[in-house]
Amino acid sequence: MANLGLIFQLAHIVAFHLMMMQAKSSFKFTNIKCLDHDVKFSSFEICKLSVVGRGLVSLNIKVGLYKTPVTNSTINVAIYKKANGFKPFLYNYTVDVCAFFANRKRYPVIKVLFDIFLQHSNLNHTCPYYDAIVVNDLVLNENMFRLLPLPEGEYMFKLKVFAYNDLKATTEVILYRKDSLMP
Repeated sequence: MANLGLIFQLAHIVAFHLMMMQAKSSFKFTNIKCLDHDVKFSSFEICKLSVVGRGLVSLNIKVGLYKTPVTNSTINVAIYKKANGFKPFLYNYTVDVCAFFANRKRYPVIKVLFDIFLQHSNLNHTCPYYDAIVVNDLVLNENMFRLLPLPEGEYMFKLKVFAYNDLKATTEVILYRKDSLMP
């Protein structure tokens, strides 16, 4: 019986220490692929990941627009999780870009995804679009994903961009989320 009491005390101590530890997540870009589908309309001038520090990788994209103004654009955003290849995971949304930027609260999931890179991009207004679309030096941190339930693993964010109902570009960004316990 004395051993049983000792086991319960040890279990309580271990449980208390686990409750006091906080989970910390780290996110890191691992790959990017940009595909042009209509080079007369637009093309990727920059599509790269750059190491900016130990464990820090930044994303840089620049898309030149050649037929402006762009007044009709739709995006499809899908998230895939790697499990014997990338499989659909949780979200797959298609949204009119002009309507989204006119009322961002109407599309809460897309708003969460766009908020991740909005501070690093010039894509922050409604249609029409005249200039190149740029994302500069986007480095991921755990606060960016606090509203997305992503368990540890490798993910692909696939963005398909349509203009005037024709597929113009596809971007596939792969990132890794690692969880660790911090005292």
